Amino acid sequence: MQHKADSVLDAAHEFVNTSPVPLDVLFFDLPGTVNTPGILKALAGMHHIFTPITADRVVMESTLIFTQLLQDVIMKKGETSIQSINLFWNQVDGRESTPLYDVYNQLIGQLGLSLMQSQIKNSTRFRKESEVDSKTVFRSTIMPPDERLMKACQLDLFISEFLNIIQS
Repeated sequence: MQHKADSVLDAAHEFVNTSPVPLDVLFFDLPGTVNTPGILKALAGMHHIFTPITADRVVMESTLIFTQLLQDVIMKKGETSIQSINLFWNQVDGRESTPLYDVYNQLIGQLGLSLMQSQIKNSTRFRKESEVDSKTVFRSTIMPPDERLMKACQLDLFISEFLNIIQS
């Protein structure tokens, strides 16, 4: 379903209450900017927030500021359902070891933010799936990902850690 941020929680509650099957987890894909009307209210209604980060200075700075706002203002006010905010590395290039990862990992720790241990690796193989003669599917909301591609990007490790977080 698609909704604006300021009405997404009401729509989700209605969806859960009218669903013919019981739902264990609901995923929300929200815009990554506080300028979106209703976004802070929507986030305050979430139980767990998972925020992807990439080794890009501009992305990191805005993400860290946003995450600190959620943790230090929204969560401390107490009018929230947030149980955890979890940053995770996305699109990690396994061929390069950049000191930027180490610097940001230290900074994230110093800020008291939570960083998942698993990382989602980047691969050019994922782009090839859109080719006509591709035999594998990875990025699909309907089909399960190809097992080889899932292991290549370490999505299996991410999912395992994700489940540990939401079930604890």
